[in-house]
Amino acid sequence: MTKEEREHIDFKTYQENRRHMCWAAMVMMLVATAVTLYDPARVEAAESILMAQYLALSGLVASYFVAGSKER
Repeated sequence: MTKEEREHIDFKTYQENRRHMCWAAMVMMLVATAVTLYDPARVEAAESILMAQYLALSGLVASYFVAGSKER
């Protein structure tokens, strides 16, 4: 990204989009947890896939909080 492009970013919209993305990731993590608690026998077959998804989403949420705390 060039310097000119960075200067023309609408940071309010950018922050709103990041916030929506973070909430969507957190909701997906909660749904995966609820499904696992509700019927663990059916989830066993996809355990490794769910674990990878859960780790990726938690990394996404963590990076949002780390990068979101820094000022522009």
